[in-house]
Amino acid sequence: MKLLSTFSLAFFIGCLCIVAQVPTPRSTTSNTISGAHWSKTGSLDYVLKDANGNVVSNVKSLLYLSTETLPVLDKTNRTIYLLKDFKEASVGDKGSASVLAQNIAKNFFLTNQNSFGNFVNEEYVSGPFSNIDGSYVYYIEDTKETYFLKGIRKFSEWGAGSSVKLDYSFNETYWYRDAAKGEYGIIEKGKTLDYDRVDSEKDGNDMIITWDGEKKYILRGYYTKASFVYAPIEMYEVIESTETAAGCVQGDCQDGWGKYEYDGGHYDGFWKNGVKDGYGLYNWADDGKYIGNWENDKMKDYGVYIAANKDNIIGQYNEGQLDGLGITVTGDEWKQGVYSAGSMVTDYEFYTNDEDTGCTTGDCQDKYGRFKWANGDSYTGFFKNGRMFMGTYTFENGGKYSGMFNSDNQFHGMGRYFFADDAYYGGQWRNGKYHGRGYYHDSNLDQKIGEWSNGELVKSLK
Repeated sequence: MKLLSTFSLAFFIGCLCIVAQVPTPRSTTSNTISGAHWSKTGSLDYVLKDANGNVVSNVKSLLYLSTETLPVLDKTNRTIYLLKDFKEASVGDKGSASVLAQNIAKNFFLTNQNSFGNFVNEEYVSGPFSNIDGSYVYYIEDTKETYFLKGIRKFSEWGAGSSVKLDYSFNETYWYRDAAKGEYGIIEKGKTLDYDRVDSEKDGNDMIITWDGEKKYILRGYYTKASFVYAPIEMYEVIESTETAAGCVQGDCQDGWGKYEYDGGHYDGFWKNGVKDGYGLYNWADDGKYIGNWENDKMKDYGVYIAANKDNIIGQYNEGQLDGLGITVTGDEWKQGVYSAGSMVTDYEFYTNDEDTGCTTGDCQDKYGRFKWANGDSYTGFFKNGRMFMGTYTFENGGKYSGMFNSDNQFHGMGRYFFADDAYYGGQWRNGKYHGRGYYHDSNLDQKIGEWSNGELVKSLK
């Protein structure tokens, strides 16, 4: 991959005509429109131009949502436009178009005060849902997936946002905590349970849910969990029957790939001389998880910490703390820059450059920025000498890589690749290929774990 150079960014003739007897109805749209606008060319067809007068060609019409306004997705630049008064306009009419959302994901929702729509891979899907504090938990029967539509009922007019797929649940059931009210909630296939049949009891930091007088669910870490963070439910019977003692419970915890149970957490990953070394995941039962590189039993180099409340700490680690380039996400607040022993020492601003392609945001030379290509690919992260160094590269087809790069803009070092079909690779890379120790699973969760060379598994450690 090679960075492209930054993409460089009518007059009106009026006619007064006198028509005998029957006047021509006045259009609700003007023939002179500044900014983004549309021209209707057929009953369902249109030409959309952006604020610079460029035709937006790779578009998809969405849903009217009980209005005269047509939302349209610019699939190339991931922007949603609103074509005001389009529905009843006549062929030849023109109208203004406003930007509703930018950098929209493949999975997103669209809403107004009349209605809403949920889209997965840009296609509208329907299913049962529950409104939890202004957000929807939305179930799709065909794929047995549950999505979180954050703040969908908190928009005063039109709104859009990401539809986030929740972690896998074997029975499509999730729970959450409302700490302010001291309440819990359980949602099965998009619908809340009949709470008249359930009761609860405290067990350390966990909550045990009884159903018709019998223990059924365990809400792990309930009393330390942040509000409205949705977790897959665990069956009480399963927890009781599979409880294990501390120690190596699976695989090779000496010089291979193994799972080790600790008091309060577990580690799945590579080992060397009996200590954590290489790619691995450590999951604290109540707090969160770290996914990334280990060296001599310590978090080292590139890794990602995801807290139970979904806060993130991403970047270069040393002795278990950010030390080097990194990003912290606390609620809706993002900070990026240089860290030392866990504390920020240099803040990198993230500002708009008012460009549609090229370096659209921030500093794409030696700090932190976002670069967009005309084909729909984009990179957000740290740059060195105008080259990608550490960050996330997102492909137009839905694939995504997060990790380190070499000076030729190739995946290199520790990194994670998320395929569009839910396949996954985490581990070492060299010059854009799996190389070193790494973990892979396909879309059916069939695993390949071991040592890779130039993209091929050469020694299985599973």
